[in-house]
Amino acid sequence: MDEFLQAWWAYSLTDPDPPVPAHDLLVLSAEASGTLTPWLDTWEALSSPVADRHLAEAADQWEYDLLGDQLPWSPWEDEEEMRAELTFWLVRHAPARLRAHGAPEDLLHRIRLLGVTGPDRWEDPH
Repeated sequence: MDEFLQAWWAYSLTDPDPPVPAHDLLVLSAEASGTLTPWLDTWEALSSPVADRHLAEAADQWEYDLLGDQLPWSPWEDEEEMRAELTFWLVRHAPARLRAHGAPEDLLHRIRLLGVTGPDRWEDPH
């Protein structure tokens, strides 16, 4: 099953209009495998305008929940671990790709805030 999911995932990241949105397929794949790591690694390796557009759509879908320290879906297990991994990955890998894609400044700002913890996040002057 992992081979099928990996092939579907890679295809979806390169398809401009995949049948299942990339952010939904990531959830399915992570839940089926019990980990985000291989799926995020693939996304990181596939740097293209299409993959970056999917990243912008995903970041827009996820940022609200992640800013509230919640995973944007209800996992079967390891919620805190998955939330932390997804948040770290977005803070580390998304900004440059989102900028190159032309993502709105407010989305870039919210992704930056994911890397700020505690009261500093809510007291950020920007």
